Amino acid sequence: MAANNYTLGRGKLYFSRFKTDTQIPEGFQYFGNTPELSLTIESEDLDHYSSDAGIREKDDSVALEVTRTGSFSTDNINPENVALFFFGTAETLTQGSLTTQTETLASVVLGRVYRLGVSATNTTGYMGITETGFAMTVGATPLVEDTDFTVDYVNGNITILEDATNVSAGDDVDVAFGIDASTRDRVISGTTPVEGAMMYVANNPKGDDINYILPYVKITPNGDYALKSDEWQTIPFSLEALKPDNGAAIYADGVPTFA
Repeated sequence: MAANNYTLGRGKLYFSRFKTDTQIPEGFQYFGNTPELSLTIESEDLDHYSSDAGIREKDDSVALEVTRTGSFSTDNINPENVALFFFGTAETLTQGSLTTQTETLASVVLGRVYRLGVSATNTTGYMGITETGFAMTVGATPLVEDTDFTVDYVNGNITILEDATNVSAGDDVDVAFGIDASTRDRVISGTTPVEGAMMYVANNPKGDDINYILPYVKITPNGDYALKSDEWQTIPFSLEALKPDNGAAIYADGVPTFA
């Protein structure tokens, strides 16, 4: 009789989106640390019972359907993982430098925060305001930083102070500014679950390693992604393992031995 294979599971989880209009992985990317990973298999059977005599007794059963799902979480908070949570995509946004720009903040409200450059084509506005040459005025009256307003130059936020001296509620504030050239990561949310292939490479401290390939999965968010808490941020996901056009839904491979 074979010895018991008591196992303490550890390993790395990878995911690849499909190449366009295919079920072929474009290349697997490591999720980062995944504290939890589990698979769930549920089936629905149609039972048959003999009714010829006495009590009915089940004499046959056939499986009608099987559903393969799972869940996992990662505490690797990178743009790609955040994008998966929001059904979205991750990209690197490049902002070119701008000089001698002007904008009017109409009918300001004291204590409010404003962003420059917000428009129908730039819904988030500018980041990286140039400190040199930045100026705000009400008519011919210059406003004074830290007296009338404050600026978060990196994040692009301008706050009109509630106790401002030279600006009143309802004033139009003219802003002269520039924008520094920069790049930044950006995630844009979407509406469609992400499809691709998943791979789990085991590295167990106890027990034989079994590696898993799921050739066709859909990934969806599963619960709360706490942006602020006293715990490490963790992103939770659900997965559904589907049968690809050619092949099975799940492959579990032991580590090969070589002659």
